[in-house]
Parts: sequence; structure tokens; C-alpha cells
Amino acid sequence: MLYQLKKAEDCEEAEQIIQEFIKLMQNKHIYPGLIAYYLHKLRDGLAELSPNDFDSVHWCNIRCALINLKKITGKG
Repeated sequence: MLYQLKKAEDCEEAEQIIQEFIKLMQNKHIYPGLIAYYLHKLRDGLAELSPNDFDSVHWCNIRCALINLKKITGKG
């Protein structure tokens, strides 16, 4: 999913990628607690990334995804 987030065109697309992932997990009938766990791990992993490893557009997409994940997981 990180690859998709990096390649997103803008913040709206980054948010859409996250929402589509959640729907995909729900459609596979994965336990909601496991989905939440994965989203928390993704959020924490994104928070540890450095802007030095990405160009400005990709970094913006990652930051947008992180903000969105914080809202979803109740840490924003």
C-alpha cells in the first residue's frame, strides 16, 4: 500500500486508496479488530518515515495518508 500512496496524484487520491483498502478488507470478511490493528501499524510506520527518502510530491501524499489514518484510528 505504501507504493500506491507514494504514487497518488494528490491527498484526495491518498485518502481514496486507504478507503478502498478498508473496503477490500471488509469484503474479505476480515475481523474488524485485525483491520484496525493493521491500520494502526500502517499509521505508526508512516509516522517513522523521513521526508529525506521521498520527493516533495510523494512525501505530501504520505503525510496526507498519515493524517487520514490518524482520523480513522482516533489519534487525530
